[in-house]
Amino acid sequence: MLSSKQSLWDQHSSNIAQSSKRSQWRDDDKHLYMVLDWDMGYVIHKLDVDEFTDSGAGAAMFHHLPEHAAVRIEAPVDRSFPAVAAVGSKIVIATHALLEDAPVFMYDTGTSSLAAGPRPTAPLMPGIMVPVHGQRLYALDPRSASKHYLQVMSPAPRDDDYPARDSFRLSGRAERWSWESVPSPSPPPFAGAGRDPMFVTAYAVHPDGRTVFVSAHNRRAGDDERRRQGTYALDTARRRPAAAAWTPLGNWLLPFQGQGHYVDDLDAWVGLDDDGRLCSCDVASRRAATSAAALGSKITEETLLREDPKRHVGHPSGATLVYMGDGVFCLVECAIRRGLDMADALCAEDGCVLHVTVFGLSYDKAGELRISPRRRGRTYLVSRFNHVVAPKVFWM
Repeated sequence: MLSSKQSLWDQHSSNIAQSSKRSQWRDDDKHLYMVLDWDMGYVIHKLDVDEFTDSGAGAAMFHHLPEHAAVRIEAPVDRSFPAVAAVGSKIVIATHALLEDAPVFMYDTGTSSLAAGPRPTAPLMPGIMVPVHGQRLYALDPRSASKHYLQVMSPAPRDDDYPARDSFRLSGRAERWSWESVPSPSPPPFAGAGRDPMFVTAYAVHPDGRTVFVSAHNRRAGDDERRRQGTYALDTARRRPAAAAWTPLGNWLLPFQGQGHYVDDLDAWVGLDDDGRLCSCDVASRRAATSAAALGSKITEETLLREDPKRHVGHPSGATLVYMGDGVFCLVECAIRRGLDMADALCAEDGCVLHVTVFGLSYDKAGELRISPRRRGRTYLVSRFNHVVAPKVFWM
């Protein structure tokens, strides 16, 4: 009898240990959702990080993504410039950001349902769609130098608010979403004067959930007189006539490339630099000009990249960082398989590798940014069909 009780206690203790181990890495209600190109469009995979192994031999073994994807989406052949983002529980895929009549799809991770999304009223700038307050999606209009517009997608009134004669009706529970062109009193400062535009290098959202920061430069290296750069803030809560007014904050750039993530435990933005190293900086003021030195940027000594960036598949980078909460991140890196060149790897079965690494990030006693020694991950063999489309990953 004693051994039976002891056995039950051992099992109970084991279950607690397993549960504690899981809670260190993720919220049990969330998963990694990965968007990749497919030979007929796009595919979304749902990954469980509990299945990942500790870094080492287990993480280096080749696996295949789940045979049954969360969803596969057929899309037009020309998929050179997609725009992919997440807002609330939905993953939004604008199949061609520069074409206003290209299909838009919305996959709801809560209901596992796929819907046709609203088409934007103007082209979208590929790669930059910023969720604000979890219910609006802000996108830059590449024609903003002349149109002075932002594009905003948000929930529209439900079916009940539409007249009965409306021929296209969704179910009473379904959400309607729509795009709106938001006027600006002036073009974004980084839009340039047509022949000398600035290119967005990084963006982040303030902890207030409503203020968007954008860094840009005109890439004129070595020409100090003509080189321009700067960081600008947009308060999305400001009402007309001051709507969409950009505030210049100084001629400095955020230290990372692409999206920066706010980490509450660090009270800082975190992102990846050009070399694939993690970097952090203080949150900038929403209204006052500052300097790069005042941001207190820090960078890790090591990189988690396992491939030469020249072999990455995806533009502008084949490496994507996603924040999972509680100081835990996931890095996804896609590259052509060793022994192949880009031409041979694309469209070939298992022509590329996908490294997925989950890790912790914190400041040490000296205030330096450190990656936790304990990491978990998995390497997948994948087939890629477009070298421009970068993997998109969301924790939802």
